Amino acid sequence: MAVLIDFLAISNIKQNSKEVVDASSFGSDETGDKTIESLNSGLRIAHRITGNSSESLGLHPAVYFSNDKGKHNRFLFLGMCALIAEKLRDNHGAWFRKFTLARKTTEAFLLAHKPVIGIVLQNLSKRTRIPKMREMFRYLADEGADGKSPDVKDVFEHIGMTGKIIDLTARTPSAAFSDDTKSQIYYRQAIESAIKCPICGGLLDTAKSVSYDHITPVREKGLGTAENGQMVHPYCNSAMKG
Repeated sequence: MAVLIDFLAISNIKQNSKEVVDASSFGSDETGDKTIESLNSGLRIAHRITGNSSESLGLHPAVYFSNDKGKHNRFLFLGMCALIAEKLRDNHGAWFRKFTLARKTTEAFLLAHKPVIGIVLQNLSKRTRIPKMREMFRYLADEGADGKSPDVKDVFEHIGMTGKIIDLTARTPSAAFSDDTKSQIYYRQAIESAIKCPICGGLLDTAKSVSYDHITPVREKGLGTAENGQMVHPYCNSAMKG
């Protein structure tokens, strides 16, 4: 419930504002109009994140919203939601194309540095965690769209973090698998077995978001055969093909 409330608060980010809305700042809504408006704004963000509609980025939750142990990370989730809300409110539709161009390098960075991101979050105040994750995603998109592979030091310096980060993993003395270890195994195999979108190179979560694309377009007399089909992100199919 706390994540849902924060999500709806973020969906009400003011146009051209860089601040994340605090849920505690909302007053009573006697008519219910503001509540309906908030829910509709939340749906717009949700439709960008997942689902089969043409605007869906189909973000893989294991990549964007989980820690290195495969558990949901609310600050990664809400940070991305805050960035999407900002772009929708500012009518910055071109950003979603930029993000898609950077998707392969963005996901490679996230998967390679999940433990470090966790350490960074531990060293941030609770109030700054969502804005900082929003800025991390923004920077990754900017760098990747320019054809650069983001450097871990530069990324965290960009969001105001300095100093050395040491990534240590505790070694278990037991031969039995703990619940955390089982979660890590599932997470690792889910990533390894995930299908990649042939358009952007990002991972597909086919259970929640997928579009079927003609390899040879219909306008070029492409047929609806299995050999001429591929699974892609809905947004890639609707907006990234020339």
